[in-house]
This record gives sequence, C-alpha cells and structure tokens, in this order.
Amino acid sequence: MYRYLALIWDGSDPDRSSVAHSLTARLLLPSSRRSPSHWTKAFEGGGIVVVHTGLAEGAAQTRRLDDSAGVVLGTVFSRNLESVEDSRRVCFDLPETKRIVADSAARLFGNYWGRYVAMVRNAQTQEICVLRDPMGGLPCLLASCSGVSVVCSDLECLLRLGGTGFTVDWSYIAGLLRNPGLVTRSTGLREVSEIRPGERVCFGGGAIRRSMAWNPLEISRAERIQDADDAADRLRATARACIHAWASYYPSIIHNLSGGIDSSIVLACLKDAPTQPRVTCLNYFGTGPSEDERTHARLVAQHVGARLLECGLDCANVRLEKITTLKRSARPWFYLYELEHGELEDQLAAQHGAGTVFSGSGGDGVFFQGHADLAVADYLFDHAPGRGLLSAAVDAAEVSRRSIWPLLWGAIRMRVLPGRFDPYSERPQRTLIGAAALAAASPGNADEESGRIAGRAMRAVPPGSLWHVSTVAVPPAYYGSFGPEIAPERTMPLLSQPLVELCFRIPSYLMIRGGRDRALVRKAFAADLPRQTLMRTGKGRIDRHLRDLLDANLGFVREFLLDGILAGRGFLDRRNLDLSLGRDRPPTDFQCGEILQQHLCTEAWLRRSLEARVPPATEGRQWPARAAGDAGRTVEGRKLR
Repeated sequence: MYRYLALIWDGSDPDRSSVAHSLTARLLLPSSRRSPSHWTKAFEGGGIVVVHTGLAEGAAQTRRLDDSAGVVLGTVFSRNLESVEDSRRVCFDLPETKRIVADSAARLFGNYWGRYVAMVRNAQTQEICVLRDPMGGLPCLLASCSGVSVVCSDLECLLRLGGTGFTVDWSYIAGLLRNPGLVTRSTGLREVSEIRPGERVCFGGGAIRRSMAWNPLEISRAERIQDADDAADRLRATARACIHAWASYYPSIIHNLSGGIDSSIVLACLKDAPTQPRVTCLNYFGTGPSEDERTHARLVAQHVGARLLECGLDCANVRLEKITTLKRSARPWFYLYELEHGELEDQLAAQHGAGTVFSGSGGDGVFFQGHADLAVADYLFDHAPGRGLLSAAVDAAEVSRRSIWPLLWGAIRMRVLPGRFDPYSERPQRTLIGAAALAAASPGNADEESGRIAGRAMRAVPPGSLWHVSTVAVPPAYYGSFGPEIAPERTMPLLSQPLVELCFRIPSYLMIRGGRDRALVRKAFAADLPRQTLMRTGKGRIDRHLRDLLDANLGFVREFLLDGILAGRGFLDRRNLDLSLGRDRPPTDFQCGEILQQHLCTEAWLRRSLEARVPPATEGRQWPARAAGDAGRTVEGRKLR
C-alpha cells in the first residue's frame, strides 16, 4: 500500500543536513526480501526530502506544486462537484501555488478534499508546512531524529530508519481504557505524536508551530440550512458526487453491504456511477437475534442489480491467537474485524481485481444517529420559542422514546446555561478497569486535549452540533494490521469532507424531522432505495456472535489477559476480569464486547510494542520522546453463497 516519509530540517545547519542525507540514503537502499517496497523520491527542496512507495497500488498520486513549492501526497479532488471530470481536475499551476503558499496552505482545506497529506515550502521564509486532510484518511505521524523532523504514514517507516528506542506512554493507555474514542495528538509511544486531521504543522526558525486550520464547529455555524427540501436535495447530490469521485479510481469494487441505510445509500450511488465500476457486494450473517440481515441485503442488491456474496460468521474458523502477530504501530486499534474478515476480503479483492473495499462506515455519525434529545436544545439556539419548538420536541420524543416535557426542560437549561454539554464526558461504563488506570488517566496526568474538540467552549455552538462533530472525530484505519503490504484500500466514501461539512450545517432538528431516526437522509434517497429499506428502524447487532467467538477462544483469552501486562500493572481489575471470563459467568454480567474489542486489542499492542526488536540488517536508533502537549465458493474455508 501507499506509504510516505518526509525529512524536514534546518537546511543551513550542516550537521542536520548530514543526518538528513544519511537517513535518505538508508530509505533508498535496494529493497530486501523482508521488505519488498521500493522507495523513490517524491520531492526535494531546501530543508525537505519526501520519499514514497506503493504509488501504483491504489488511488494515491503525487501532485507537485509549481515552482518547487511542495507536494500533495495521496488522493485529492477539487471542490467542483458538477461531474467526476470536474472533481478530478486538480491543477497546482503557478497562480494557484502562490495562493496556497500565501496562506500557509490552509487554502487546500477550502478548495480541495480527499485522502491526502500536503507539504508546502515557502521559499522566502524557508518555512515548511505539513497539513493532513480534515477527514484524516491518510495517517500522519511526527517524530524527531537527531534534530531532523520525521513526518510519515506509519510506524513501519520509522522502523525502516532503524528506530528501536520507543517507549510506551502509560498515561495515554490509561486514558484509552477509560474512553476508547480518545482522539489526541499523543499516541501510545512517547516518541511519536500524530498530526491530527485538519491540523497544520509549520517548521521554521528553529521551532515547530501546531494549529488547527480546519474548525468543524465554525463550519457547523456558517450558513445554516433551514429548509428541509433544500437540505435533502443537497445531501443527495453531494453524497452522489463524492461516491462517484471515489469510484472513478477503481474499475472493480468490493462493497460491504449489511442492508442498513448507510451501506445501501453507497450502493445506490454506485449503481449509476459514470465510470461504471464492477461492484461485488459482500454480506456477513450470524445465527443470533438481529445478526442475519440477508433479507435486507438481498432486497437492496436486487433493486440495483448488484451481485451479492453471503458469508456466514463461523467462530470455529477464527483463531484469536493471530492477534499476537500484528504489525507494530503507534497506537492500539480495534483489530477484531480484520482478524475475522481481513484475509477473506483481501482474497476476494484479488479474485475480482478490486483495488478497494467500500463500506457505509461513518454514516451513523454523518447522518446524525443518536442523541435526538439535543435537537430540542439546538432549535432554541437557532430560533425563538414558538410552535416550531414543540414540533422539534415531538420529533425528538418519538425518536428517543422519551416524554416531551423532560426534553423541553433539558433544552431550556442548555440554552440558559450554555457550555454544560460535553460530548466526551459520556463515556461508556467501564466495569473491568482497574484503579491504576483510573489514577493514571486523572486530569492531572492526561493529555491537555484529552480528546476534546478544539473550541468546544464556544457558547454559541448548539449541543447537537458538538455531538455531531464528535461522532466523526476518529479517523478511519487505512493500513491493515496483519495482511500483506499489497492490499485493497479501505474506502469509506460517506466520510468525505464536502458531505461531512454539509451535514454539519444541517441542524439536528431537520435531521429527525417527522419523528424518525435519520429522517432527512431517508427523504433524500427515497427515490433510490426500496421502501422496506427506507422504513427499516432496526439495526443489525453481533452480540451473540461476540459471545460465541469468546467461548471458542476462551482458553487463549483468559491466559492472555489474566497473565498480561494490563492486569499486571493494575490497569484491569483482575478479579472482575476472572469472573467475566469464567465458563459459569452470568450472561447479564458478561462484558464480551469490552473484552474482545478493546482490552484484548490493547494487550496485544502492548506486548508487540514492548518486544522492541531490532529489524534485521539495521542498526538501532534512539528516538527522543515528544515534547509534553505535543456464493458457491470457499475462500480459506469460508463458504460464500
């Protein structure tokens, strides 16, 4: 897959220049059998060298700015969404380059979108700015080596430089255990930070300046859309344009189709994509309640004329021991889906010549699912009390199944006392967390950002907007944790910047108008989907499957966690964990989702990180810690129908 690494330094310093040239030479060494990637230079200027690999394996491109002013790495589209041709017509000629350089590259966020990282050099000031796209589709890490800053796509790039001296940030791990949705500049390694989605990092004058150049809260308050018909029309047009733009890069696509509203919308948009990609849909089904959605998936696939493959969830074929072989990375992730489905989807993609796997992931957040109660308060932020307020309260009551009067009273309190609502304070109940983790993640030890949105204290921002923004704050995964280097790209087209920004500007009370969850998006795609799909209110779950999966791997999970690092440090309550992993556990007390999707993954990441092995044929290099604050076929035994 596509990877990049940039070295940035003070070009007037001969010592740092020597280090930078030595590191560049190491990166450009002929590929070994262990690491088949072939790295080449993408850009070179005063104080910066950018190298990359995997350019021909997906949608990524290298777009140079004119006048040797920098490079944009990844996939970038124009804001002109009139057609696919217009979206892909991106030209960084001299006039456009001057405009980009003039505002330290912030223009990119307003005039372009995609999955990219940009590096822009100002020849006059010698300042170099690095920007990561607001959706964070392409990872971006920051480290330092002997006075040379290293910006790269993943930890494997740093390991290629010979880096071994990485240490675990236990405060970050503690915070992650308490809140799995934690989003900060910090990572699980003290020596590595993350350039966050929408962030700009400028290097110059011996200093590094970090700032958020994209503010979703400001966007949510700009040009609010108050007409439901207009909002629905624009939502449909923007979603289609973004999905068509992404599809234009892939002649063949594997699409995860659950049969829910989000994945069905993506498929409906793919149906008439101008580039006419071959689409093969994949549906997973289980045996538990609400785990078999084949009826819904078949209905949508038949409606658009797409091929559908169905794959049963079989716990007997899933060996969780594989989690011990994960690749090293800068922070823990949720590995369970990839453990169970990654190999199958990679093989299907290879069989069908598909360069990507699409899904409807992110749609819940983008289209505002959950917290309908906040719509009442949002109405009071935008309008004076009146009949519209009562209508918003009725809609919210129907969606949330609550009484109108508590909703009205809560909305009045939020309006009179703004700033009381904090979307990040609503952490899920953590029954297995130990006292040591609670202490290590206390406010005095936590990262100052602690996952909060910059500027959340803005009193003019409705609470629903705060919630809406927080639901799309976690960037999607790009790299696989187990598979080969050459793998299909994971594309979540609903997490496209133009669509996300549009939905931020649509008030929550419009999103649920009529008293239905995600009513507006159902209205927008009423002509594109079967009525049964539009009327569906339930959502598939995998609770029974998770329980069966743990039962099939109970011996391994018990030993792995009870004798593991987290329990040993007191970060997990060993007594409660032992009870939860017992064969006679009460079903009501069984925290299988928390155990499998979070603690097992974090434990595996810690064990892999603390191995600290030196890659063969490289010398160890110590890395300084970051500054504080910084159908009918079988694929590998699985039946497809």
